[in-house]
Amino acid sequence: MRTRAGTDSDPAAGLVDFAYANGAEATQRLSREEQKRLGQFMTPPPVAEFMARRSLPTGPMHVIRVLDPAAGAGILAAAMVESLLRQTERPDRIEIILCEIDERLAPILRRLADRLRRSAKAAGVELTVAIRLGDFLMSSIALARKPVADVIIANPPYFKLNASDPRAIAHVHAVYGQPNIYGLFMAVCADLLAPGGRWCFITPRSWTNGLYFAAVRRHLIRALSVDAMHLFESRREHFTDDEVLQEAMITWASAQARSCTEIVVSSSAGSRDLGSVALQRLPVARIIGDDEARMIALPTTGVQSPWEGWSATLGSYGLKVSTGPVVAFRAAEHLRETKAPRAVPILWMQHIHHMQIRWPIRKKREHILANGETAWMLVPNANLVVMRRFSPKEDPRRITAAPYLAGSLPGAVLGLENHTNYISRPGGALSDEETRGLAALLNSRVVDDYLRTVAGNTQVNATDLRKLPLPPLEQIVAIGRLLRAKATLEMADVAVDTVLGDASRIAATA
Repeated sequence: MRTRAGTDSDPAAGLVDFAYANGAEATQRLSREEQKRLGQFMTPPPVAEFMARRSLPTGPMHVIRVLDPAAGAGILAAAMVESLLRQTERPDRIEIILCEIDERLAPILRRLADRLRRSAKAAGVELTVAIRLGDFLMSSIALARKPVADVIIANPPYFKLNASDPRAIAHVHAVYGQPNIYGLFMAVCADLLAPGGRWCFITPRSWTNGLYFAAVRRHLIRALSVDAMHLFESRREHFTDDEVLQEAMITWASAQARSCTEIVVSSSAGSRDLGSVALQRLPVARIIGDDEARMIALPTTGVQSPWEGWSATLGSYGLKVSTGPVVAFRAAEHLRETKAPRAVPILWMQHIHHMQIRWPIRKKREHILANGETAWMLVPNANLVVMRRFSPKEDPRRITAAPYLAGSLPGAVLGLENHTNYISRPGGALSDEETRGLAALLNSRVVDDYLRTVAGNTQVNATDLRKLPLPPLEQIVAIGRLLRAKATLEMADVAVDTVLGDASRIAATA
């Protein structure tokens, strides 16, 4: 059990609990709306200590500067001081900067600063604390973008910003589309780290994937060398006292010239089982993509999944994923509610269901004129795998895909609305078995589990699909052979499990 006050033998004991108890008292006075607006979700002591232990600088340092850009009650700073004071070789001096936007927390931070100074003095270490109230992203520290710290440790606020927000404008280098404030904290702090310094953030997983965080990822990977990641498998258990439903992770990195070749990956259900996490070392190239988007794949620790050995992608099989070319408002004059001369069917995402296309549904303009003006936006009436670009949040799978077999709908060409994606084979054709097998695989539990592991976002975009590892093509064809027309999602799962299970058994006995 953790003690509440320092002792002669361990002057650092109780600092994290002291900060957490003060913070709990303060946040109880906040309404749920205020807490969400400010992003005030406290880091549980076990998580704070876990973050701090791996954030210790390597090698002895006489002076260590620590920055917490979103201090809250100061729990992470307290954990960092505890870890520093418990080292065999302690620094001579610790300089701490605590930045906090909520001025009501100033008295709490001042009490913590006094406790930190007294604990450090008992350990023979000089310690100073500078408390800076105000918006960190608009502070002189953030705007200067110059190194100020040897350790940066943070649990930043989470909420979306408008691209016209002054904070987004001030840090436009890390903005793409609609930014989330936590991504700006991550990117800005990468520039504030001294050479060789340590950087540690606990955040949602959503920054690892999707275009909105592409600028953040590019900046972080240029500025830092990521060396460790920890994944929380539960949506609730990492913030035990708060209603945080994000899929969370901790990322550690260093500001060093030479990049690491491996990343240590661990996972736990939440904060209660951090003492028994399993570790694996994985090549950086397996986790961090080398394309422009720099997508990050997050593996599941210690779990052998069928896709672990898959190295092929859609491109390997001559397949291409594209977005439906019909933008409704631009093509409005060519759309028709009912059948008309020279009109062909158009598929909207509402027509696409797991393993099935339901057309017509009598709720959309379901025909488009095929003429010289629309020819460029129509696709051949050939075998395709069609998908929703946006699946409902309540949908059981992240991909909603259906096989479309040539001639299922009338006409030489089809319209595909812009909220759909489709897979085709340019210069060739998908076979019926490939079409059914690929649609089943994309809908399957196997792929869904993989996507929930590697991506924090609920939507799967074309870039995600292009990078998706695939099994050998003969296995995709074998899946398709097991499926009849109008197969259900349950049938698709059975076919995928059967083929991949047989392949695993063959590999195990080979």
